[in-house]
Amino acid sequence: MMDKNIMIYKLAMDFLDQIKPKGINLNKYYLGDQRDFSSLKDVYIQLIRSAQNYQQMPKVIKFDDRKEHISALICGFNYHQIKDLSPDDLYQSFRREFNVGGVDNNYNCWHKWSKSVVDSAKFISDFSDAKDFVEFVKRFDYNVSTRMALPLLISEKISGIGFALACDALKELGFVNYPKPDVHLIDVFSALGLSENRQISTFEAIVRMSERCRTVDAEVCPYKVDKIFWLICSGRFYLEKPEKNIGRNKQQFIKYATEKLKTY
Repeated sequence: MMDKNIMIYKLAMDFLDQIKPKGINLNKYYLGDQRDFSSLKDVYIQLIRSAQNYQQMPKVIKFDDRKEHISALICGFNYHQIKDLSPDDLYQSFRREFNVGGVDNNYNCWHKWSKSVVDSAKFISDFSDAKDFVEFVKRFDYNVSTRMALPLLISEKISGIGFALACDALKELGFVNYPKPDVHLIDVFSALGLSENRQISTFEAIVRMSERCRTVDAEVCPYKVDKIFWLICSGRFYLEKPEKNIGRNKQQFIKYATEKLKTY
């Protein structure tokens, strides 16, 4: 009997091909290994971008829309200077500059993000250059267990960046062995019996699927598996100009895959 991981992977590929808008080439969504960064500043910017990718925070912080404005407020993303800033003072600066409403407390999105901005600067300042950071990441890439230790470490070092967001930062920097076990993938993989309803279990399941599916897809990697299921669940084809959004298909896929698996 065919491995369940391979069956579900092939079902996901077929389902995505059926629902994608006409004329879209999916291959460009799987090219995480072609992304690159040239400096620690690039790494720092990705860390603080990922730090705002939690629940409603992207709509509040709007990092990409406000990137230049934020840069002017935080020393041009000079992490050596940012690491010595007070998170509370930085938060108040953001409140004034962006007319931040809501209750002024530690749970405010801007307050939480301000801590991430400073902690990320402290973390990155420990590296000499981008090559040093790459070598650091590679040291964790021995197997799935050692690989998981890196996002766990980052989550301890940087306030506001948990395991999933640390994975998000790494994969967006081009480290394709780091999928992001977000709520969508947790729901799909647990519903189909591939993982427990937990981030780390889902991370392991995505890596396991990529390893077992190499017999049917020579280009598969955890990043690609992540992207296939994310596109199904979100319906957001964000690389199109303009972006095409067909709506979420998570429950439809779970039902589709569950029914198809009964026939194998």
